[in-house]
Amino acid sequence: MPVNIDIATYSQLLDSLYEGATTANKQRSFLSELKAILNLQHASLIVRQPSPTDSGLLFTSGQNHDVTMIEDNNNLWMGQYYAQDPLINLPINEVVTLEDIIHQDQLIESEYYQLFLKPSAIHTTAGLDWLTNQNSRISLRLSRIKSQGYFSNDEKVFLKMLIPHLERSMSLGIEMQQLESERQVYAQSISKRSIGMITLDKNGDILKMNNTAEQYLMEKDGLGRGHSALQLKNSSLNDLLKGYIKEALDAICNDQRPPINALAIPRSSGKHDYQLVVKPMPIDKQKESDGAPYLMIFLQDPEKNLEISVRLLMNLYHLTLSEATIAILLSEGNTMDEVAEELDIKKNTVRAHLRSIFAKTGVTQQSMLVSLVLTSLASTP
Repeated sequence: MPVNIDIATYSQLLDSLYEGATTANKQRSFLSELKAILNLQHASLIVRQPSPTDSGLLFTSGQNHDVTMIEDNNNLWMGQYYAQDPLINLPINEVVTLEDIIHQDQLIESEYYQLFLKPSAIHTTAGLDWLTNQNSRISLRLSRIKSQGYFSNDEKVFLKMLIPHLERSMSLGIEMQQLESERQVYAQSISKRSIGMITLDKNGDILKMNNTAEQYLMEKDGLGRGHSALQLKNSSLNDLLKGYIKEALDAICNDQRPPINALAIPRSSGKHDYQLVVKPMPIDKQKESDGAPYLMIFLQDPEKNLEISVRLLMNLYHLTLSEATIAILLSEGNTMDEVAEELDIKKNTVRAHLRSIFAKTGVTQQSMLVSLVLTSLASTP
């Protein structure tokens, strides 16, 4: 190693760096560990550069503790750290020190040193900028007091060695955050439609399920969970489901096109049958582990009404509040008489609104309107 560091310490530093891609505490741990290894006064990681409309995001390791600062444009970052940083927009993937920019004698005599560096006891600084896969600039800033000396060539080489790991960890972190945000949006949309989702592994065992699926299984109304598998109360249908699962898994293992099968599951309560679909998931055998999801089971209770957004329906088709409300009530299965009673208006008024709805949506039949509403974006807020 180019600096005084053993393999175990270097491994721990990289572990904190990659863990920090998704965990703020680990990000601060990385800075603390780097500070100790390089004998620093301070280490800061600028994840999001500040702008007139965004104060940015900074992780910093102080002498006594680690803090994260993200506030308004009057915060310490804008007023002290970023405003005082002479290492702005450095060449990408290059380690630059203060001495590379200005001679030490000139620096000490400068107003900048007297006003900004000296009060903070900063003797020298080093910086490193890199770009993520998303072309975002990330900056690492390191400072030392006089007794800690200047940055040596070996220390610059060490920082240079970290560049690929810094690039990869931050890019992975951004991608994972984006995927998690998308996943949450998808999960909320699925939940709004009262669709249960159960993922199965290569053995047909349950890996994971969403809250809706857990609720359906807990009710034990025609289906439930037996050990690690989905179990139907009707034994013949249960055998059929097992056959569907095995058929799909065998097809995946043999690199054949797996089938998509469906079942109607009778319920002990006498309510409408659950609707179940077994669907294979995309598999890359060269990357998937034993715990990878192979199949997805979708469960839906047809008696659950969709939560349709009145506001979105109004925006999509330029409907009035009354028209959007009537369209939703009809899509929920209400008759014209029931809609009139619900809204306390005359049936002829409902008909007049319906004609206006037809004209705005371009449909000509009530059944077409119901289909349009149920499949519109207003049903997936």
